[in-house]
Amino acid sequence: MKTKPVLSLAFLFTIVHTPLLAQENTTDPVIVTATRIQSDTSQLPANITIITAEDIQSSPASTLPDILSLEAGVNSRSLYGNNAARSTIDMRGFGAAGTRNTLILLDGRRLNPIDLSEIDYTAIPLNNIERIEIIRGGSVLYGDGAAGGAINIITKQGSKTPLVNHAKLTLGSYNSHQLEGIIRHANGPFSINVSANALESDGYRENNKITQQNLQADARWSIPDGEFFIKGGFDNQYMGLPGVRTVQASISLDELGTDRRGTGNSGEFAKQDGYFVTTGISKFINSNSELVVDLGYRHKNQQSYTWQWGDTNLDTLSFTPRLKIEFGSNMQHTVTTGIDIYSSDYLSYRAQRQDVAPAHTYKAKQTNIAVYAHNLTKVTNKTNITSGARLQTIKMEASDYYNASAPAVWPASQAPSLKISDNEHMLELGIRHQLNKTVSLFGKLERSTRLGTLDEILDTGNSIFSPLKPQTATHFDTGFSINRGNHALQASAYYMRLRNEIHYDSGTFSNVNLDPTKRYGLEVSANSALGERLKVTANYAYTRSKFTEGNYTGNEVPVVSKNTASLAASWAFSSNVNATAAANYIGSKYFDNDQQNSLFKIPAYTTVDLKLNSVWSKWQIEGAVHNLLDEKAFDYGVKSTFTPGRYNAYPLPERNFSLSVSRSF
Repeated sequence: MKTKPVLSLAFLFTIVHTPLLAQENTTDPVIVTATRIQSDTSQLPANITIITAEDIQSSPASTLPDILSLEAGVNSRSLYGNNAARSTIDMRGFGAAGTRNTLILLDGRRLNPIDLSEIDYTAIPLNNIERIEIIRGGSVLYGDGAAGGAINIITKQGSKTPLVNHAKLTLGSYNSHQLEGIIRHANGPFSINVSANALESDGYRENNKITQQNLQADARWSIPDGEFFIKGGFDNQYMGLPGVRTVQASISLDELGTDRRGTGNSGEFAKQDGYFVTTGISKFINSNSELVVDLGYRHKNQQSYTWQWGDTNLDTLSFTPRLKIEFGSNMQHTVTTGIDIYSSDYLSYRAQRQDVAPAHTYKAKQTNIAVYAHNLTKVTNKTNITSGARLQTIKMEASDYYNASAPAVWPASQAPSLKISDNEHMLELGIRHQLNKTVSLFGKLERSTRLGTLDEILDTGNSIFSPLKPQTATHFDTGFSINRGNHALQASAYYMRLRNEIHYDSGTFSNVNLDPTKRYGLEVSANSALGERLKVTANYAYTRSKFTEGNYTGNEVPVVSKNTASLAASWAFSSNVNATAAANYIGSKYFDNDQQNSLFKIPAYTTVDLKLNSVWSKWQIEGAVHNLLDEKAFDYGVKSTFTPGRYNAYPLPERNFSLSVSRSF
């Protein structure tokens, strides 16, 4: 069903049930870690959103990507719609390459892998998130791959109280059930937080079953002027892969309309498991200097069967010491400097089937070393200036062993070995000025970069490792924020020019550097407390992504919606009963692989989610309706390279329900 966005938003106003999902604009400063060590967001010249644990709990959105997609300029795409498995995040209109231009961090450490595998958001339990920081634009502090921005997910630490326990059971449509638990304990200088969840669902489509288990823990020991910490976790997932629904009107083929929940890939699946551990120390050297030294290790194994069998191991070791120093009298300076070292080992077997010898064995090693410095200068009580630079060196070695005696897979030849290195730099210069008590202005100029992942460099069509030029971008951001009592408004505009943008060309079955592209847009966020019981928030983003040179000059970059918007509110009926709702509008966009802009667009759609929450003593009951208007939508599709008018689509779930019961003790 097609739903006009204006009607959907008007409908939402009439029910008056929607949550204040992110309160990034408040009269009191919000402490964030956008500068790698805690800082005051009111001083930074950037468009930053903070989503708290309370926002996550009150949101009717049930997955992390869905929660993020309600924010201005942040879009998620789901292939299967099953609890966010295989979802991607795109900030500021990078389309199909969005996940490689949006840097995702867990407690300040990169989750983006060196291959094209997606980040598993289901492996991050929602009940273990303390807050989420969305930093729009390129990032000197976090490194390459942040052209669209960075999202830092901060997990919970040990409680200051002796013991806090919480358990939750959720039942839902498609035979879904999930069990969550969290334990937080403190005893003298020691504190610990342990979170676990288990999920099982048949999924919206055939061959869409998912099972998922996660466990995360954070332990800390206080010492004079600091603390030792160790955190870790593991995850395990199995998921059926239902594949695409194909449409070609010229031959009356319409799987999307006649059998949208069906599958043509009944035997295809993917599974993965992994674990991580991070340990270190944070300490105040003196009253003006704070040092953090930490070491991390992450392992991931992925196995999948589609048109061939794949078994891949990825191991990453990271060392990221950093130092924050404050000094100065007339003008106060806050300098954050550090070193980021990431070393990744990749081993992947590709075979015709799981029970036969692999035809290809791909090996790769990538070392990423960067040094950075970021300075915030308080010029006056009203004006702050930021500046920063990052120098980054990346080295990669890759090889392919081809076993000609094994059952054949594509490509049927060995790729020559590759050894490459590259040096890149990132820059930042920004200013923020407090015009008066309620209004502040900011502007920022940046240079960002992105290097090709291993799967982008591996040209399977021609069986070679094909180096790509680094993608570079120049950004300009400007905006303002207004905070007046219980009402806040923030708006920002940006312009970005990119050279050598990395993109997959399905015509040649290889990744290429595009002709120059540009992106510009507007992001607006507003929230208001209308009395003691009603809170409302609204977000809107206008996003333009265009080719500026070459064969596609003036055309739009595929899979980018020009207009997106969300409207949300929360209504407290009483001290223990609360209703929330959120509407999310996604505008039309061209299909992936349609740089010519020749096929019609993926239709726009609007989803509305509702949730009723009731708290009685230590018990809490929640009931939710997702996709209330029963939209039969899809937000990702691919145009056929060889057959005019033919395309593949991935349908999203229709109206569905969930009910949960939880208890604190």
